[in-house]
Amino acid sequence: MLSGGRDSTCLLDVAVALLGANSVSALHVNYGLRAEAGADEGHCIALCERLGVELEVVRAERTADTPGMPGASGNVQAWARELRYDAATRIAQRHDALIATGHTASDQVETILYRLSASPGRRALQGMVAREGRLIRPLLGVTREQTAAYCEAQGLSWREDESNQDERYARTRVRRGLLPALRAVHPAAEANVL
Repeated sequence: MLSGGRDSTCLLDVAVALLGANSVSALHVNYGLRAEAGADEGHCIALCERLGVELEVVRAERTADTPGMPGASGNVQAWARELRYDAATRIAQRHDALIATGHTASDQVETILYRLSASPGRRALQGMVAREGRLIRPLLGVTREQTAAYCEAQGLSWREDESNQDERYARTRVRRGLLPALRAVHPAAEANVL
């Protein structure tokens, strides 16, 4: 799955380096919710052309009831996640392939802290697993900063999704508020959560 961000860009490049371009394909979902969505799609097309990777683009079909549309209710992040994973599952089944996501150790920390805050219990402490059926998360051992450093070293550009800075989303509040507060308590807070 390729959003065009630093983590998925890093993942795609590493997969091509390890497996070869003919053994890798990518999926980009254009939700059409942001003015930059077309530019994100164009970036992913150009990246896949550069790496010699087949890309499938799925464009979300939106209605007035689609979360994120003016006046619509519902969780836009849950809608987008379901759309993305459903498309990836169909493609993976068609090719008898794995689905790789760019989730990093940074995402893992945010997930654990969010789950502890929202729904305490053993599930929160487990975080994301490295493999669930066809789904794999090969970057769980590296941080967001490390994927950025890799991309920079390889001369790979990436797209920044400004919605990742939107305080309306709980994950953003964890990333921008809770994590800095925990680092102020102890500089190894993130490593300790992991």
